[in-house]
Amino acid sequence: MVPIVPHANRLSSVRLQIVRGVLTETRAVLDGIRVPCYVVGGLLRDAQLGRTLGSVRHFLATPHGGAPGSVSRAPDWINIDLAVPRDALKAARQLAESLGGAFVPLDEATDTARVVVERGGARCELDVSAFRGASIEDDLRRRDFTMNAMAMALGDWLDDPRNPKRAIDPLRGRQAIERRVLSACFDQTFDEDPLRVLRGFRFIVQLGVEAAPDLERLMVRGVPGLARVSGERIRDELIAICMTDRAHEALRGLERVGALDVIVPELVPGRGLDQGPFHHLDVLSHQLEAVEQADRFLADYAEFSPALQAPLLAYCGEELVERRPRKALIKLAALLHDVGKPSSRQVHPDGEIWFIGHEQTGLALAQQVVERLRLSNREAHMVCQLVLHHLRPGFLSREPQLTRRALYRFYKDLADDGPACALEWWADRMATRGTKSRVDQIDQQRVFLEELLMAYFFKAEEVVKPPKLVDGHALMQAFSLPPGPGVGVLLEAIEEAQAEGRVRSRDEAMALAKTLLQVPPAPKP
Repeated sequence: MVPIVPHANRLSSVRLQIVRGVLTETRAVLDGIRVPCYVVGGLLRDAQLGRTLGSVRHFLATPHGGAPGSVSRAPDWINIDLAVPRDALKAARQLAESLGGAFVPLDEATDTARVVVERGGARCELDVSAFRGASIEDDLRRRDFTMNAMAMALGDWLDDPRNPKRAIDPLRGRQAIERRVLSACFDQTFDEDPLRVLRGFRFIVQLGVEAAPDLERLMVRGVPGLARVSGERIRDELIAICMTDRAHEALRGLERVGALDVIVPELVPGRGLDQGPFHHLDVLSHQLEAVEQADRFLADYAEFSPALQAPLLAYCGEELVERRPRKALIKLAALLHDVGKPSSRQVHPDGEIWFIGHEQTGLALAQQVVERLRLSNREAHMVCQLVLHHLRPGFLSREPQLTRRALYRFYKDLADDGPACALEWWADRMATRGTKSRVDQIDQQRVFLEELLMAYFFKAEEVVKPPKLVDGHALMQAFSLPPGPGVGVLLEAIEEAQAEGRVRSRDEAMALAKTLLQVPPAPKP
């Protein structure tokens, strides 16, 4: 079943109705406690850019074993920035109580809090902050980028949300939007909050705008301060970058200004490191190129046969943690996949360069990165699995044929991370030789890739995870076996035999167990 995406205009209209409803309730509460309020930032910017309110959500896959390609949707998240003169935490707490939402203090030092409410199938985040300065104009001048430094009184916005002429715009944010140029509000913006370096590159690729001529110069000044930014904040921006279809451009921008060295220092030894004639790029450039290749084929999945496009869309859109989809984690793993090469590099007497065991050394370094970024255990496991096993599909592709046993063992080890591993290998493969690649070889390997993916999405019960024919209790009872690891070994042997097609019934499973139990143990050395 191919997912149906609502028409953008209808989607925007629905979101606008939801936002109007929430802000109407908000106005009533704040008027009641006599707190002036302004709509600021992204809501006004996106309206002028012609973007729909809130980011378009990824489609989520059904649990493994569901109908291939079937999808469901998670609620939309809509973020709304509000500014009040003072006591933002107090106002936000009152809003949460009155609107039946959740109150989340974000930063007591800057008097900023979040209210989360659910309306119309969407979750609305109201980020309420106190003025940075004596007036709303002073506040806007202290924000990050001029296109975000606009405000409208809440009442004015509710009267006419699409009228930019009613906006308070001291830094000419409207003109910046019209010219599609990202400019800093003030020269020290990146010194004040170094995370704005990442946010700036995210806006460039997400909004389709260009950097002002002096923007990267200002960013360079703020880069050292990234060392003081929490891993959680860096993670959120890095994942948001990887969710876009131009992540490689943002990452290369971060590389240009030196930010990549600070947020992922494990990549530094790969800069300029020659890999020999088989590769057309140095190690770090190759890893960035792998992200670019992932951007390309994960944008619309047109690279793959029609039968795989909808399942891949669902699979890559699945969020292991809310608002952090697999698609972004695959790109993060692509950035890290060869991080172990510098410490594994060997130059043989004949001049050949080898990186034997770099997947193992890469695993240890990737573990450092995911821990520092405070990824969840599930996300960290996926990224590390992809770094550890990124060579494996390539080894399989060299075999004369992809056997059922090989498929079973691949997915036995990687489980639901198997398709992600296959996709990361494809990004790696397409980034390796550039124009030196042989078209016939790529076509042959693409056929293998699709066979590997088809097994997961369409032959799961046949070769990936066959249905259980017997359990441990049945084996122990039938063969008078004590509990222990030996029972697990028998069950694994039966499952693998099912995947190979050698066992199809309970009787055949029991017969295989009997045969295996009669095999004498190998002599000790």
